[in-house]
Amino acid sequence: MKFAVPPVLCTVSLSCFLGGLIGVEPFLRAQTKTRAPTEAPFEVVVEKDRHVSMRDGTRLALDLYLPAQNGKPLSGKHPTLLARTPYNKNGLAAESRWFAARGYAVVVNDVRGRYASEGNWRMLLDDPNDGYDLMEWIGKQPWTNGKVGTFGTSYVGGTQHALACSRPPYLSCMIPVDSVSNTGIAGIRHSGAFELRFMNWIFTIGAPNARAALVDPKLKAALEQNGKLMPQHLLHLPIRRDTTPLKQVPEYESWLIEAMRHGDNDAFWKQPGYSVVDNVDRYADVSVYHVTGWYDSWCRPNVLNWQALSKAKRSPQKLIIGPWTHGSQGRNYAGEIEFPPEAALAFNDWRLRWFEHWLNGAENGVEKESSVKLFIMGGGDGHRSKDGRLRHGGHWRDEQAFPLARTQFTPYFLSPDGLLSRERPNAAPITYRFDPGNPVPTIGGNLSSVSGLLEAGGFDQRTRKETLFAKQQLPLSERRDVLVYQTKPLTQDVEVTGPVVVTLYVSSTAPDTDFTAKLIDVYPPNSDYPLGFDLNIGDSITRLRYRESLAKPKLCQPNEVVEVKIHLYPTANIFAKGHRIRLDVSSSNFPRFDVNPNTGEPLQEHRRMVPADNTVYHDGQRASYVLLPIIPAAKSAE
Repeated sequence: MKFAVPPVLCTVSLSCFLGGLIGVEPFLRAQTKTRAPTEAPFEVVVEKDRHVSMRDGTRLALDLYLPAQNGKPLSGKHPTLLARTPYNKNGLAAESRWFAARGYAVVVNDVRGRYASEGNWRMLLDDPNDGYDLMEWIGKQPWTNGKVGTFGTSYVGGTQHALACSRPPYLSCMIPVDSVSNTGIAGIRHSGAFELRFMNWIFTIGAPNARAALVDPKLKAALEQNGKLMPQHLLHLPIRRDTTPLKQVPEYESWLIEAMRHGDNDAFWKQPGYSVVDNVDRYADVSVYHVTGWYDSWCRPNVLNWQALSKAKRSPQKLIIGPWTHGSQGRNYAGEIEFPPEAALAFNDWRLRWFEHWLNGAENGVEKESSVKLFIMGGGDGHRSKDGRLRHGGHWRDEQAFPLARTQFTPYFLSPDGLLSRERPNAAPITYRFDPGNPVPTIGGNLSSVSGLLEAGGFDQRTRKETLFAKQQLPLSERRDVLVYQTKPLTQDVEVTGPVVVTLYVSSTAPDTDFTAKLIDVYPPNSDYPLGFDLNIGDSITRLRYRESLAKPKLCQPNEVVEVKIHLYPTANIFAKGHRIRLDVSSSNFPRFDVNPNTGEPLQEHRRMVPADNTVYHDGQRASYVLLPIIPAAKSAE
């Protein structure tokens, strides 16, 4: 058996090796600037609710923020920023004022069919053309210098990628943060499973703010009340047309039903707006700083973006990954764990340096900085901080590649006695019963759009009173349907940085089922945590019908032994001396992912749910393993 770097994440050549070892820059060090980024020399004037016609006559609303003095806009032409949002342009007022006070013209636009903009909402599919038309309009205005940068997080990052896929004029640079992208691989469809946070998005964010609801306060109130029933909706899947209150906002009902039923990663999910990696050829060759976090819901798709574009484009492509949850670049904690203060960015100042160079001509050296900046988690003392979180530690490091050129991809084998080790076993399989009526509850992880249901980040993997759908208050490791494999206590620190792939040899009594994997840093007990702390580092899922191809499903024969790969989101974590590296294997992670009914019916059209007996093998050529991207200690220290 050969062990290789997972090809989907290996796009950087070995020539990058020395770059990660020498010349490491102090993070956010002072550079020569045309003006200090913390200065705000200008007043700001705002023009609200201006409407611009698109090519089909639909009028989209925008707000314009301009630098001013004595209450009047400054004369002349300004570098320009654009954000296109489905979340109400008023919500970006603070950021827009901040940049305008530093000399930028800022345009904030409600996307089609949302808030003050006309038209019907279709998630991201109209944004390539609408973005292009809006850029043409900006370029004709007297207040722009003809150079436009884009900013925004999550969906607003997705509109940036959609814009770039139209190759618009005037686009000069971008900072998409935690951006929606590659949705047929992970993020919406996740190796065939569906991320239920998007059902929550439709019920609690999308539908209550549909244009029909905004003109009918009673409808809006009713849809908001319906969103508060989300836990009940989740327990009564699947969604069928005209059977829920979503029928009152049919464009949102239609999108959700199609997204939940369309598991194949085919032309539907590869459209511009939904995917970057499938549209690299049409993507504009502009400078992009890709921003994400180890606990962000879009971490893997964003890394895939950087890898694909840095290989194909001449313009600089930079990548920064912090220890953050979704949109939390200004914080130094994630869930129940805390990092040193330097983990948090002064995010507006940080972005301004990028915009100053590409839009304003500042010679600040930002384009010469390392291609990759990573926060390596771990190394803390493991005690409780003053804010009640576990001090996990960590530090920033500059690199030139991801995965790192010096990575040693190392197989750790799963043994039925619960041991995770370098030694290949030849032992009996383990069979467990997966009951879709009693799924493994989600505790932290790579989440977003789950406000009121779950919290993202690192958590002790023990259920507690507030754990959604938990029937007990016990460690997940006590469940019969969770297989626990862990190393012996480590005799030295082990750094795991890069993509993590689990290869399982499995069978099932069902024609289709799911397999999940979760990587855990097991803290030994201390005075603050006398029972220890089982810290989730990353997790993922694969729907068995998509084991061979994400584009073409194939059901299994009962008890047929097959290979399945589970791609965890990439990570960077030091498993400290005395800790254990643990891998949990199961068949559900709810409500992060939809629960497989085990019937083999078309996705989200089932009427039945049946238990399945799922088996994991540990023998000879069917030895299941996790491939860990280990960074040699001497090199990482250097």
